[in-house]
Amino acid sequence: MDAGFSPRAPYKRYVLAVLAGVVALNFVDRFLVTLLLQPIKDDLRLSDTQLGFLGGIAFGVLYATLALPIARWADRGNRVSIASLAILLWGVTVSFCGLVTSFLQLVTIRVFAAIGEAGCFPPTYSLVGDYFPRREERTRAMTIYWLAASVAALISFAAGGWVNETYGWRVAFVVIAVPGLCAAVILKLTVREPRAGRAPAIRGMAPSSRLIDVFQLIWKRRSLRHLSAATILLLTTGQGITPWVGAFLIRTHGMSTTELGLWLGVIFGFAGVVGTLLGGYGAALWGRTEREQLHATTLTVACVMPCYALFLLLPGKGPALAALLPLVVLFNFFVGPTFALMQRLVGADVRATAVAIVMLFANLIGMGLAPQLVGILSDALAPHLGTDSLRYAMLLMSSASLWSAYHFWQVGRTVAEDLSELAGEDAPNLPPSAAILKEGT
Repeated sequence: MDAGFSPRAPYKRYVLAVLAGVVALNFVDRFLVTLLLQPIKDDLRLSDTQLGFLGGIAFGVLYATLALPIARWADRGNRVSIASLAILLWGVTVSFCGLVTSFLQLVTIRVFAAIGEAGCFPPTYSLVGDYFPRREERTRAMTIYWLAASVAALISFAAGGWVNETYGWRVAFVVIAVPGLCAAVILKLTVREPRAGRAPAIRGMAPSSRLIDVFQLIWKRRSLRHLSAATILLLTTGQGITPWVGAFLIRTHGMSTTELGLWLGVIFGFAGVVGTLLGGYGAALWGRTEREQLHATTLTVACVMPCYALFLLLPGKGPALAALLPLVVLFNFFVGPTFALMQRLVGADVRATAVAIVMLFANLIGMGLAPQLVGILSDALAPHLGTDSLRYAMLLMSSASLWSAYHFWQVGRTVAEDLSELAGEDAPNLPPSAAILKEGT
């Protein structure tokens, strides 16, 4: 952070709330799609393959690919302005859902919504690191920042289900667009860019190879390499399955969107908050070293697939919903410690770019291809399994979480050594990221 910029604690908390609110709106949009896939399918007469394209490739591929250049822009430009423009574009685009009459129109809207959402996460994530530079406060701030997802789930599912039953799915999307327009104004007018007035260029890196250097940075640090792989695989599991949860409960257990929205809102909201807080605050109590904390994360991630199996295979909506509660808690445990550690393993000069590279692969595979794969598998299995085809397609996707657990375990084995090397790097004139790359050159 700029030496001349030392915001008071109340303002820092306010900024964190605004940044979390911007991210929450992005998640409200995604959870609403999850809730309303089945009504959209029935209204527009779509196949599961088309639904997979709508919830996956149409949104995820563009979101993932645009996030990287926007992150590079955020590492150099005014992050507040970038995020403000992005959330404004998102709000305007989503409001057009009220006019949708065809699959092509809806796909077009999701494509432009992806552009807006792609510009929200990298700059806001980077700003959190600048406003909360110390290790302890950064982990807590990152935990609160990611609580936005759980709050968004509560709002999106509970309110979205009722609005859909009362006014239709198109109106539900219009309702969530209005706060986006307000958030763009509030962010731009009230949040200060910490590095205003100074050049944030990445020192010590050749302009022609800067992006390549960031890729090399991620690969060179063993802990960062395994942490990135673990994050990508776990998000692939969640983003591949979550869009289908609502459709599964409607088809298999006959739930209405109002009932479904209420239960999913409570479960994803409450359990998501508990899991995120346990990861952000509880991990430090269970293990004083990063190695012990990463092993706790490994254990929770390893339990994700068995919980998915219980959710998908237990008979009756009551047992299924009960199994969903611990699943959401376990899944959210990794968030705070993982993204706080990721910031410690890179310099502030490439913070947004590094996380954007990780999220590029997580979103290309998880948000883009994984929901599509589930839809294709469901259609392929339908002649043999009928309505159970979606159940087993989702179960197959959940196996990626076990692979993720392996990489979290590997992070625990190397993180102490890597952090020690980073702290002791003898490069006083270079930023942390350039110091990492100096090794072996």
